[in-house]
Amino acid sequence: MGKVLSFFRELSHLSPKGYGKEAPYKVEEKNVDESDRKLPRGIPYILGTEFVERFSFFCFQGILTLYLTQELKFTDRWAASVFHAYLVLAFFSPLFGAMLADGCLGLFWTIFYVSILFAVCNSIVAIGAMLVSVRNMTFVSLSGLLIVALSTGGIKPCVSAFGGNQYEKDQVKERHMFFPLFYFVINIGSFLSTIISPELRASVHCFGKRTCYPLAFGLPALLSIIVITLFMCGKPLYKIRPAEGSEFVSVFKCIFYALAQKFKNKEKEKRDHWLEYADDRFDRKLIFDIKSFLQVMWIYIPLPVYWLLFEQQGSTWILQAAVMNGKVFGYHIKPDQMPIANSILIIIFIPLFNSVIYPWLMKCGLCRTPLQRMAVGGVLTAIALVISGFIQMEIEKELPDLPARGFNELTIINNSPCNLYLKGVMNNSVMAFKAIVLKDIPSDAEIEWEISPRECSAINATYRKFSLPTQFMCMMVALVNDTIDIQIVSDSKIKEKTGEPRVRLHFSTDLVFTDKENASILFRGPEKYFVFLDSITRLSRVGSTGYCVMKPGLYEIYLPINETAHQENPIGVVELKGGGSYVVGHPSELHLQYI
Repeated sequence: MGKVLSFFRELSHLSPKGYGKEAPYKVEEKNVDESDRKLPRGIPYILGTEFVERFSFFCFQGILTLYLTQELKFTDRWAASVFHAYLVLAFFSPLFGAMLADGCLGLFWTIFYVSILFAVCNSIVAIGAMLVSVRNMTFVSLSGLLIVALSTGGIKPCVSAFGGNQYEKDQVKERHMFFPLFYFVINIGSFLSTIISPELRASVHCFGKRTCYPLAFGLPALLSIIVITLFMCGKPLYKIRPAEGSEFVSVFKCIFYALAQKFKNKEKEKRDHWLEYADDRFDRKLIFDIKSFLQVMWIYIPLPVYWLLFEQQGSTWILQAAVMNGKVFGYHIKPDQMPIANSILIIIFIPLFNSVIYPWLMKCGLCRTPLQRMAVGGVLTAIALVISGFIQMEIEKELPDLPARGFNELTIINNSPCNLYLKGVMNNSVMAFKAIVLKDIPSDAEIEWEISPRECSAINATYRKFSLPTQFMCMMVALVNDTIDIQIVSDSKIKEKTGEPRVRLHFSTDLVFTDKENASILFRGPEKYFVFLDSITRLSRVGSTGYCVMKPGLYEIYLPINETAHQENPIGVVELKGGGSYVVGHPSELHLQYI
């Protein structure tokens, strides 16, 4: 707390009453080794420690929202709530970490001990991701998550202060150069983790799943152990100061005492500042520091709102990205890789703003002070949130309309060369190789149709009577031996939380599938996918596959010859985009229905 007050004192440039133009403290002149003037020898270890620790932290944070929705089966709303509760705790706990460092252990030992706790809890989350039971997985993961948030509070406020302590008091310019470098290193770690962590999650398969969250969480756990080793390697080179005592309690005692004295002595001597009523018990230097602190705190009042909006990129924006195609300049970006733009821009803009933009703006008389720059940044943040709101409105226009309660939806896919005419309670028609969607069908309705084929080799009408047991149903019509064949199956219109497309194929082929054959339909593209048929109870050339989740990209589709071999030539090519759910109809023409 004392270091915080010193910072605010320097920032506010205040002079207390009764001290003239000078503040009531002086900087002691010391002979400084010239080798330590520019970069103290312990700084590279501190920067390396911060890089690895932030890399570990952002690896963990980047995939958390998708882990909650995909593995722990949280709803989007609950996942966002847990994510932000984690961040609130992670950013509130530094208050206690600073008190521990100032009042008890000192900066060095606080970082060391809390880093051990951080490594252990990262490992707990990784172990939780390995469990089979969702209930056990949730309990272990959330327990580890809670302590990770608490332990990061012992590292976050201490490493930067410990780095600043490596400089002498008169090395103001050198110390000011350290902090841009410090935050540059943070964003390098964020940038790399945002690339690597989603790849480990999605591209590696483990424990019988298409994802590998244990590895994605295991890497931060391993790196957090490396943090401890790297930090301790620089111990002989650090300037380690003992705990100087926390002024946190003294500050609040002084404030409450001054307020009490002010109201008690209303009719007595008036003071220039209400804090000066405490000068009979508290040191005037402390009173001066608190004045500086309170004056500067006005600047920070809007910051909670700013960070509330900024951190949406780790929750709401990732969930938003999961229903977008994610294609940028021909490359498919995973939803949890979207925050990479923030890191890239910061890495570019830190040197650009310091060396080019700010000097040019100051010559133009603009953005001269940090307060003016913060105000401009706040306006730009608001504009960014407005833009994201319009994007969400456009996304929701393309989302499928869900049937009202008590009603179901039927998709009819005509996988034949016949024009079909449906006669019954709901008369309709479906042209060859087309599809229609019938909405708002009462759930308890029983549909009876006479299906008449026209303009094809089939001549006999087919009668079909059925109900709609689920909210979404799909009826596929095919032509087999000049006879209309009808398949009715349940369907769904969900989208994957990871943003990957999912595909279902309704087929009509010359190959006879039986319930004993293990044949599959091959999708060959960025990866190979063998899509198996839904259960078949009779010999059939007509059927449907289940939904298969694939990577976005261009795919060739191959039909099987037998259980182990596929045809040499593909029957067609489809492009699957991120955030989509596809139903592929007649293979020879590859009719795609995007949901």
